[in-house]
Amino acid sequence: MQSWAALTRPASNRLPDLQVYVSSVDFLLDGRSLYDFTAADGAPFTYPPFAGLLFTPLAIVPTDPLRLIWTVATLVLVVLLAALSTRADLSRPAPAAITVPAVACLLFASAPVSSNIRFGQISLLLVALVLVDCLGLLPLRYRGVATGVAAAVKLTPLVFVAYWWFSGQRRTAVNATATIVVCTALAWIVLPGESTRYWFTEIWNVDRVGNIHGGGNQSLSGALLRWGVPDGARTVVAGVLGAAVVLLGLVRAVRANRHGAPFAAAVIVGAAGLVFSPVSWTHHQTWLVLAGLLAVSARRWVNVAWSALVAALMVLPVTSVGAELPGAAVTGNTRLLLAIAVACFVPFVAVRAGRTDDRAVAGGDTGERRPAGLRKAPIS
Repeated sequence: MQSWAALTRPASNRLPDLQVYVSSVDFLLDGRSLYDFTAADGAPFTYPPFAGLLFTPLAIVPTDPLRLIWTVATLVLVVLLAALSTRADLSRPAPAAITVPAVACLLFASAPVSSNIRFGQISLLLVALVLVDCLGLLPLRYRGVATGVAAAVKLTPLVFVAYWWFSGQRRTAVNATATIVVCTALAWIVLPGESTRYWFTEIWNVDRVGNIHGGGNQSLSGALLRWGVPDGARTVVAGVLGAAVVLLGLVRAVRANRHGAPFAAAVIVGAAGLVFSPVSWTHHQTWLVLAGLLAVSARRWVNVAWSALVAALMVLPVTSVGAELPGAAVTGNTRLLLAIAVACFVPFVAVRAGRTDDRAVAGGDTGERRPAGLRKAPIS
């Protein structure tokens, strides 16, 4: 299992991203800039200043206890995601294997989760925060706040604000936007120099996040880089095609939500975000693993085949092995192609002919549809 391999790595070769968070905060506390720090492997701090504020307490925790706490918290998050995914309405004739332990095992075996465990990343937390809002686990007046905090820490969840707006969940979209503004303003008040530097300079410097040419970056922009498209043309093509993928993904997600399948909607939007983002590392790709739980047919064997295909693509090292094979232009971008398919083309039952749960309509003056949220998947 990949996660076990990540857990048993030597301490010197584990949690390097966590070390970046801690060392960058140390720089900040010493009067230097978050964005001046560079790790021994060249990794810098790439998040907005608000993330630096949240990471500040990490600097006062001794190294060994912090590494243990971080690892345990990551493992707990995996089980939480499995529980949320299993209890959500998957709109499928689900095989009996769709249980919390089975889904947790799939997640632990997958490359995105093992990457989070190995590097000490926060991507699993961001997915969990978004699902809390998408599945309606909080009262309506608070819904969107969790995603707003996530987007203030890392920009990738911003695509969900558009989804909520166009799906009629306007209060959720406003809450998320307001939370992002408040968190960003707080960071600007406390760290004005860092904020100015990030929002006017560092945010545009994509190259500083690492080797974005490699197969680990499964965004559309990353694929165009590997295909040798010049920078000017790449920016235009990635922007236009990426926006088209997001637009089609939003249409499909809105339809899924109307059919009472907010989990399917979240997965579709998450996949579209992976395509559009300039950088989509392996640890960002948890949404693609969850896509394997969704129904594509009324026939159980078709759903099992779909789940097996997704599991193979997300467990096996297809992007690194494929890059060495003939046809690497395709095989080296397998997970990008999967993300495009999930966002735009896979005929999920929830998108084609889901059912609306009239009991799930929220009260109040917003007219929002309450996500169907936590319902057991049918076993028929």
